[in-house]
Amino acid sequence: MTDSDRQLFEYLQTFLTADRQARFADVLSQRTRRITVVLEDFYGTHNIGAVLRTCDAFGIQDVHVIEDEHEFEHVPEIALGSQKWLTVHRHGAPHPRVRCATALREAGYRLLAVTPHADAQPPEEVDVAQPCALVFGTEKDGLTDEILSLADGAVKIPMCGFVESLNVSVAAALCIYPLMRRLHAGPYDWGLTGEERETLLYDWVRKSLPHVAALEQRFRESLVAHDPLTSPQRAAAGR
Repeated sequence: MTDSDRQLFEYLQTFLTADRQARFADVLSQRTRRITVVLEDFYGTHNIGAVLRTCDAFGIQDVHVIEDEHEFEHVPEIALGSQKWLTVHRHGAPHPRVRCATALREAGYRLLAVTPHADAQPPEEVDVAQPCALVFGTEKDGLTDEILSLADGAVKIPMCGFVESLNVSVAAALCIYPLMRRLHAGPYDWGLTGEERETLLYDWVRKSLPHVAALEQRFRESLVAHDPLTSPQRAAAGR
């Protein structure tokens, strides 16, 4: 963040209440990038919004979206505003699955396919010593063979009824919750860095303020008015 960005950031924060600022600080202290979620070619806006809510509720900051036949979209009323606070990474053509898997591996993640048809470990046994990306498919089609071939392992939610799959937002919650509990209880550095917190907070503050563009313009104009190099008096003296 540049000096001018930081000055603007401090200026915008003055328009937030103390309660709002405290709420942001508390949520940021619980956010993690050590676990992330991948959604493969989702097309149900209801499910997308519900998964975003689940990720926000449990402190997952990043959601990766593979866009192939369907473009990622969500219904704000279902997400209840969660989409504003999350970082969504979109992976499109060409080869969106390979691009997503490559980006995550380069960032140090293991890809874990969540599927009922694999000889896989339950969420409670997943090793959280290494960052992991939980990959979810649609309820109708599940995960494609391509993404399964790119995964490093598989996770299975034990069930004892006649159904073979759960609603994806429920499945996400059942996978994320035990992983987050183990992260918090273990010796892992799971929180955001200071720079990441500052960057996200800047973004959240901007998204929280109505007419933020007008506020930013007012701030820039005030800087120009008080800058001795650009003030009318200096300009007149130079003529």
